[in-house]
Amino acid sequence: MLHRTWSYLLYLYGALISALSPCTPPAPLPASRLDGDQFPWQYLGTWHFISGAAATPAALETFAGTDSSVFHMGQSPQPQRLQLRAALRLKSGACVPRSWIYLLKEGSTDLATEGRPGMRTELFSSKCPDTIIVQESDRDYQRILLYSRTPHLADECIEDFRNQAYCLDMEEFLLIPRSQDTCQLQDS
Repeated sequence: MLHRTWSYLLYLYGALISALSPCTPPAPLPASRLDGDQFPWQYLGTWHFISGAAATPAALETFAGTDSSVFHMGQSPQPQRLQLRAALRLKSGACVPRSWIYLLKEGSTDLATEGRPGMRTELFSSKCPDTIIVQESDRDYQRILLYSRTPHLADECIEDFRNQAYCLDMEEFLLIPRSQDTCQLQDS
């Protein structure tokens, strides 16, 4: 009897803590939505890098010199592949083009990066419209990145992303300044 009462009290305590907790980590995109009409096609097109978060400053170091970034996700001529092109505007004003290939996995929203076998990319939904959260994990880091269809995002969307990062124990936060014009994407 005492064991049952103790279990019940612990259950109630856990339920109360969960109900009062402001933490709502990002929800992964469900693989069950992979019907060829939604994933990955709704993510094709232009995206702007808004913010990043990680548990350590080193995981965000690569973005420290960035003023703005624009990305274009497109279909590759080869099946099960997505082509990502980027134009990074550095704080110095220089534009740096980048490109890489994502490999689609059957029945999964995870993306593998061609040439980087240890890297894992996962897509998460976001509360704000026309945004997505990307989690990148490699041997040395784990970080989440916020992308938007528009270069400027409402403050409450950025704050929601920051709260989600905090729920994942990622307290290092980097907001991309976007103080200069965005670079033009190069045609592939």
